Amino acid sequence: MPIAFVIEVHVPYLRHPGRQPIGEERLHAFTAHTLIPLLDLIGELQRHSLPLSITLACSPIALEQWRDPVVHKHFVQWLEGRITHHQNELSRFEHEGNQHGAYLARFYLDWDRQLLRSFTIRYQRNPLGRLQELVAAGLITPLCVPASYAILPFLGHEGMVRAQLEHGLLYISRYLKRPEGLWLPGSAWRDGLERIILELDLRYVIVDPSNVQLQHGHLPGWLVPRRLAAIGVEADLARHIWSVELGYPGDPLYRNPADPTGYTANGADAPQPYDPYDALRRAQEHANHFVDQLLFRLSQLPSETTLVVPIDARLWSRNWFEGPTWLQAVLTRCATDPRLRLTQPGSLLHHLSSNDTVVLQATAQADASATSWQSPFTDHYRQSLYEAERRFAELVTYYPAAEGLRERVLTQAARELLLAEMSDWLMESDPGWQRYLDRFDHLLLLARQESLSATDLFALEQIESHDSIFPVLNYRLFGEKHHRS
Repeated sequence: MPIAFVIEVHVPYLRHPGRQPIGEERLHAFTAHTLIPLLDLIGELQRHSLPLSITLACSPIALEQWRDPVVHKHFVQWLEGRITHHQNELSRFEHEGNQHGAYLARFYLDWDRQLLRSFTIRYQRNPLGRLQELVAAGLITPLCVPASYAILPFLGHEGMVRAQLEHGLLYISRYLKRPEGLWLPGSAWRDGLERIILELDLRYVIVDPSNVQLQHGHLPGWLVPRRLAAIGVEADLARHIWSVELGYPGDPLYRNPADPTGYTANGADAPQPYDPYDALRRAQEHANHFVDQLLFRLSQLPSETTLVVPIDARLWSRNWFEGPTWLQAVLTRCATDPRLRLTQPGSLLHHLSSNDTVVLQATAQADASATSWQSPFTDHYRQSLYEAERRFAELVTYYPAAEGLRERVLTQAARELLLAEMSDWLMESDPGWQRYLDRFDHLLLLARQESLSATDLFALEQIESHDSIFPVLNYRLFGEKHHRS
């Protein structure tokens, strides 16, 4: 019975051009708690020659930062700082006679030293290179993802949707492999999206079952017969993974995500001392439970039905320290159980008949677990984006073939607009998007000038240095004339 795991990986743009990793802590925590453990566990399964197939929905923003030497340098500094902290804590606990505190300090000291060895020795400070090796070996199948992980229905200008997808396809193809399928952040579908997907020559899009219009087919099904299919995820099983209240992450033995020291567990009624041995053993138990649930679900479906299970790896660095251990145990059992076969979602297309069709409904957010997006904050954010997109489209239409400094300015303005469209601003109600639109406004003023002063040129260079993501960018893609009403 085939099963396809889709691992969702994204971290917002946090790169800082300075000498110290100030403001990058979340990026480095994600690298330490998600990326390196993911690479390590896949490598472990590879060394045991287990039949492995994983589908990866990784944002181009994350890939761009993981290829950046500045980020690599800062990550090592950050990790070395943590190691020094654990050494100091170990000495303090031993001096105080706190045996459990010393046990935990020693555990985290060994843990972070192993992370540093993996990053500097095993992966040669090049995690993207290791991802590329796994893709080339056929162990990872990449999906196309919007360039800045934008929620597409929140974009008012169709040219922006096209630019998000075309640049996302460019960077996934450039760094990993040309994908056949598309992953939508937030499972958010918008009317007319199938037309753009077809132009990009993608074969399928992964959606939430709630995207399907009532009495208009079922998943999986063809959106355009024999050309573009919609494939649904197993939403009920996924709740075991992402739900802190109802799923595995809230288990009393797991590390308490609200405690930055990592020294307490969730506890049944109140936080208790954390024991990694008990927690990691519980992760193994939860892995067995999850695979049992997979087998039960598959027993209810026709044979050769592929179950597509999304795994949001972003939760590991926030809510579930033990998540990578759980995933390794799940993949190991799936790869060794003769009843199961790991595959990728595209394998479903071979079993679809021309009569298997489906119609999707436009939605701002299919996942009901996320924060409601009907609020003054989201209304202000949406209107600000619409206005910025409109102004940029007009300017691109006015300067369709800019060269020299004007082309540099317009290209950087496109970067700022992409960064303002990151889904993180919505998911976390974070007003940080405004600083990118402020830079965007400044750049639009510069683009209209016939020449730049020394002060203007210095300002441009400063913005380019700070927001240096997406080195290959075509600002002209942002200039189509079709706007939403």
